[in-house]
Amino acid sequence: MEVKNIIEKQQPIVALGHSSKPKKARPPRNNLLLSLKKNDLELNFYSSLDTEIMNKLLEKVLP
Repeated sequence: MEVKNIIEKQQPIVALGHSSKPKKARPPRNNLLLSLKKNDLELNFYSSLDTEIMNKLLEKVLP
């Protein structure tokens, strides 16, 4: 008898509504452009680095 009461009290299963919000745009990835090792110095250059700064660093490190 208790089982019958439990079954009668159950709510129907309904599908959840999905959000129709557009997905947020991701910022561009910070990709590795160049990895250098010279003696004890290791340099990793990523795409977010300003090209002028990268060139100045390369001029000082490479002969």
